[in-house]
Amino acid sequence: MQIQSEQLGPLEIPEESVVTFPFGIPGFPALRKYCLLEVKQGSRFKLLQSVELPALAFVVTDPVSLDPDYPMDDVRRIYGELGLDPAQPLAIAAIVTVPGPPTRPTANLLAPLVMGLTSRVGVQVVLHDSPYQVRHEM
Repeated sequence: MQIQSEQLGPLEIPEESVVTFPFGIPGFPALRKYCLLEVKQGSRFKLLQSVELPALAFVVTDPVSLDPDYPMDDVRRIYGELGLDPAQPLAIAAIVTVPGPPTRPTANLLAPLVMGLTSRVGVQVVLHDSPYQVRHEM
């Protein structure tokens, strides 16, 4: 499928790379289809691009790159509690907020996006009773 991303221009998105978020993403419940795009080779940031609304893309990063002790076992457990297969390879992404200077970017480590790479199903999970914040300074 072809989309016109505001950030990256025209893109050809293979159907097999589309991840469906059955519950949407908070704030965007009606938008359910996204793809994870590399913005620049080797960058720690990616875009989670809506394929239904090309003007919408979230800057994301791997939370493990910010905290090597990030609780992946808890993430897998919660993903499984939602009836999804936690044994499949998963992509984890923290939504990044990029304010203007002098404020530094922050990442939502409390509620990562979890995407099954086999099932192509994604959800946002909340790590209750964790030390993480919605605005973890980067």
